[in-house]
Amino acid sequence: MIQLKRWGCVFLLLKVLFSADSFGEEKWKPEDPFAAIDGQPIFLGELNLVLIERFGVNQFNRIDVRVQQATASLLVRRHLALRSLHDQGGDALTLLVDRQMESLQRELKRRGSDLHQYAKERYSTEKSVRDDLDFKVSWGHFVKSRLTEANLRRFFENRKSHYGGGRWEVSQIFVAADSSDPDQVDSIRHRLSDLVKGIRDASDVGLAFAAAARDHSNSVSAGDGGRLGWVTKEGDLPASVMQVVRNTETGAVSDPVQSPLGMHVVFVHRFEEMPIAFETLSDIAPLRRDATKALLEKLVQSQSQAKVDWFIEALQPPEGSRPSLDSGAVDHEE
Repeated sequence: MIQLKRWGCVFLLLKVLFSADSFGEEKWKPEDPFAAIDGQPIFLGELNLVLIERFGVNQFNRIDVRVQQATASLLVRRHLALRSLHDQGGDALTLLVDRQMESLQRELKRRGSDLHQYAKERYSTEKSVRDDLDFKVSWGHFVKSRLTEANLRRFFENRKSHYGGGRWEVSQIFVAADSSDPDQVDSIRHRLSDLVKGIRDASDVGLAFAAAARDHSNSVSAGDGGRLGWVTKEGDLPASVMQVVRNTETGAVSDPVQSPLGMHVVFVHRFEEMPIAFETLSDIAPLRRDATKALLEKLVQSQSQAKVDWFIEALQPPEGSRPSLDSGAVDHEE
């Protein structure tokens, strides 16, 4: 309790001192907290560790601020999930993490190094290395116990249409956009939103969409009124676009949606249901990925009453920027 009160006083001071200055400035140190959950700090050392693990030391100082923000948001969510994992795992989980930490230290010693040097090379701290390992071990153990074939089958049965349980005949309007230029993306989104409004107000939405596609789309399908034909799964279209296709009613036009390629608007001509069974899935990886995301979301949502404070504004993601995950979860079978 004394420690929590001490951190609370420190955080009040940090919120006054930390402004919207760039995270990349040298004044920030690995032992500085960038956020806290109910007064428990999350340190920059852990953020550095994750970024370097993904991009390497050589690229560390050139990482886009939006990537930094997304990673900081992910770490906050990881720590929220970790609170639930600790509650469920108890002393047995703590012992498992301790053993993995000891194993890491033995390996570092064999290489002629130690934990301090390992952390320093990654602009991190020993505590942040421990926190990072804690999540990886706890999460890995949890996922292994939950992603059984029975649970995956149940998850699949609740979301069949996401894995080829139907097909959609669609047209699209596509406008190329540089995702690294948010101003350009916003400008294109606004233009397409106005275009969509006009199409929806037309007496014949299908004809209006085809005309708009011929005039505005950058896709090779523009000459055919944007007609793409039948699609069934991610890969036929970018994942974000395929998700919109699934959620758009027959005869309706979607709102603009962004993909790594640019901005898309889709029109759904027809939908045909196609029976599909778990046993016939040719690739189970997307199912496992989605189930894993749902597990994480369920753990995070279990901490919905927790209070999150941010201390470095440059790392705080814009409001509503985190993509929502499917709220369905893979429940553990006893």
